[in-house]
Amino acid sequence: MPVTMLDRTTGTLTIEDNTFSLGDRNDPQSPLYHVGALPSPRVTGLLATTQGFVAVTCGVHLGDITVTTETWDGPPEPDLETWEDVAEVSVTWPAHSIAVCGTDADGTVDIPITLPPATDGNYRVRGSVRHRDAGEDRGPGDPQEQHLIQIWPDTARQDELLKATDNTGALWRTH
Repeated sequence: MPVTMLDRTTGTLTIEDNTFSLGDRNDPQSPLYHVGALPSPRVTGLLATTQGFVAVTCGVHLGDITVTTETWDGPPEPDLETWEDVAEVSVTWPAHSIAVCGTDADGTVDIPITLPPATDGNYRVRGSVRHRDAGEDRGPGDPQEQHLIQIWPDTARQDELLKATDNTGALWRTH
């Protein structure tokens, strides 16, 4: 049975500390509000999870990146041709609305995501990235770092690295 994309949004996000996140910014238990609580992407080099929260690792330490989010009713086929690193993780979100959260500096607006219904709030998140390795040495002619975040209802399972070619991901996996 074919799967259907339910929503797609693209925006520019300001990040700091090489990370943005997926979750509920209003959740007082969020790692955003607890020093040292951010998970590390040791398995995938791209995504890391904790209860109700996904951290996404970037090459840019402080600056703008492009993020596209897609929600699906089932697992879409991964695009392993155009992306440099691709990884999947499982997460539970009890709320039906989360956001891609950047930094609070300068009044940055988060990118809202409306989640499809899921049994017990279980979701699979696939992150795909390109242009991470230019990091802070990005010149005016270099492409902007790009992330694709795909989310669908699914049962929980182990983190999975589908493609690994960039140096940033390799650094995090050996960190």
